[in-house]
Amino acid sequence: MSFAKRTITGSMIFLVLFIPGAGLSFSKEKVAFTVGVEDYENFMPYSQYKNGRYDGLGKAILDIFASENGYVFTYEVYPLKRRDRLFTEGKLDLIFPDNPHWVPDLKRGLDVRYVPMLPYTDGVVVLPRNRGRGKQGLKRLGMPLGFTPYQYLADVWSGKIELQESSYRGLHAKVISGRIDGAYVNIRIARYYWRNMRGTGEKRLVFDPDLPHAKGYWSLSSIKYHRVLEAFSAFLEKNEDRINTLKKEYRFDIAPPRKQGREQATDLKNISFPIPADFI
Repeated sequence: MSFAKRTITGSMIFLVLFIPGAGLSFSKEKVAFTVGVEDYENFMPYSQYKNGRYDGLGKAILDIFASENGYVFTYEVYPLKRRDRLFTEGKLDLIFPDNPHWVPDLKRGLDVRYVPMLPYTDGVVVLPRNRGRGKQGLKRLGMPLGFTPYQYLADVWSGKIELQESSYRGLHAKVISGRIDGAYVNIRIARYYWRNMRGTGEKRLVFDPDLPHAKGYWSLSSIKYHRVLEAFSAFLEKNEDRINTLKKEYRFDIAPPRKQGREQATDLKNISFPIPADFI
């Protein structure tokens, strides 16, 4: 994998009007910022980096915020571990996505601030007939490339659970065929791809909320530019309807409320949001 930096700059047009005799003053406040992002191809609707283009719901929200606040965001695309290292070394102004629970050792001693943007649930999907069986029903657990199922690592290390990595298409086929007992995935990402994969329409998988899972938010973060985060937080609060419209355009799938099962979630500040059981 190449470690070269890839840069995408948000489109902005500046019109400077010179009026003879008029006094000109220029603010020294920084307006151009680098945003470190990940080079993963299959993270829609949140994000994707494909064919040299960075896209997704997260970027759409950030672009509107930057445009309306006079900022220029330049998206620098890196493999995840290198992006995190550059951020903690002070070489990136902001990063997306981030989370207080991610790479805490790298961030130790740094004043990292966060603004929650997009909710996530990482958990296990199974065949409908297998929901509610508990961890004892998981002997073989699949996951996408790059994922780490932290809630299951003790069982993996003790030999109780075998891990298998695969593509999203491969995970769906393996669960349906019984080659694995479940797949640990980001629920919205799996739903996005599996609903659009040919041949999966009649083969439904379900999220099992009784199994350990992680919930929280993909956030925008910064070490040095807290004023930008404050402005972004205010922007999100004032533009909830516009952002919900974007979520519909990107098929983020705002779920209707339902009664939850017994939850064993790693929760960020007790944030909770509904995920329908029959999501595929």
